[in-house]
Amino acid sequence: MQGMNTSNVNLERKMVFPFYIFITLLMAYMGTASVLSVWGKGEGGVVPALVVLFLAHIGLYWLNVLWVNRNDRWFLFYYPMQTAVMLGIVFILNGRSTVGTSFLFSATIAIVGEGLGVWGNSRRAFFIGIFYVGLLLAFLYLFSGQAALLDSLTGLLVNGGSIILFMVMFNQLFAQRQKAIELAESLESANAKLAASSAKIESLTLQSERQRMARELHDTLAQGVAGLVLQLEAVKNHLKSNRNERAIAIVEQALTRARSTLAESRAAIDDLRSASADVADSVREKIERFGQATGIPCDAEISIVENQLSSETTDHALNILSESLTNIARHAQATHVRIKFIAQKQTLELEVRDNGVGFDVRQQPSGHYGLIGMHERARLTGGALAIESNQSGTCVQFVVGRS
Repeated sequence: MQGMNTSNVNLERKMVFPFYIFITLLMAYMGTASVLSVWGKGEGGVVPALVVLFLAHIGLYWLNVLWVNRNDRWFLFYYPMQTAVMLGIVFILNGRSTVGTSFLFSATIAIVGEGLGVWGNSRRAFFIGIFYVGLLLAFLYLFSGQAALLDSLTGLLVNGGSIILFMVMFNQLFAQRQKAIELAESLESANAKLAASSAKIESLTLQSERQRMARELHDTLAQGVAGLVLQLEAVKNHLKSNRNERAIAIVEQALTRARSTLAESRAAIDDLRSASADVADSVREKIERFGQATGIPCDAEISIVENQLSSETTDHALNILSESLTNIARHAQATHVRIKFIAQKQTLELEVRDNGVGFDVRQQPSGHYGLIGMHERARLTGGALAIESNQSGTCVQFVVGRS
């Protein structure tokens, strides 16, 4: 099971400890039986060597399972050492005890099973199994005769096959468990990323909503109140000149504007505003309100042909027009305004030009959202906004759908 991280290695060790305990008990039994068999035949001189080799054989198994960083270098040492120890035990027992064949048979099954446990159902485990089974068969053929070879081969197929089949199934279950753990970790990571993304989206949504509210309230309340102030100033001047009828007419217009501003403010808060059924009428209405409030004459060129623009785009264009007219009324000291509003299919061109005192476009007074809101609306529609101003006046151009 190559390439596993430390936690997976620890899990593997816990799961295979019973297998290594079984091997230890089996090899301890084989070692004890071998020592007793050799001792009983008066061959006590080889007992120390047998004890050392069996301890080395068992110790190598436990080094393999407890080794922290098992790699190719370790296994290039491990398998040759195990093979040498196994052959040493077999050669000592050969001719002295019948336990040698049983030991080699058991050791072969154990080391093949271990190979499956370490490498999984892989090609490397397959070659390890072929090598040790071939080693067993070669020894049996050379030292036990053909009859013993056939009997041992039958036992190997039955007993060894059962153990190997068990290890193959165990590997499949372990691999599925690992996949389940990795999938759970991936899902947990994905959920964490999703939660972080959700929080970020929520933050951006709140920020976007704040900006929208700032734009909408500026374009409704601020512009509406500014228009009311201009109209009330006009009423004051008419009353001073005893032009009461004109003053009353302006008051009626102011009341109508106040009601309209209130309705637009409520709709802006609920984000329920929709484009007027007739864009041209909306443009004319805004120009008419401006003229009534300021008395400044306006030349207007309005052309709406096969309008295919979205309601959002026309809304932004109308609000840019309103903001431009509000700025003219409050700051420009203009005596004439020229307006061009042309919408054809998916293109729109808006131009508002006055002959006022102008201003420095590089300096935007703090606390004034008008120009910032105009640029933000242009960005949202994918259009281009250009503002030019000098001592001869100001020109605001807003274009959508033209390169």
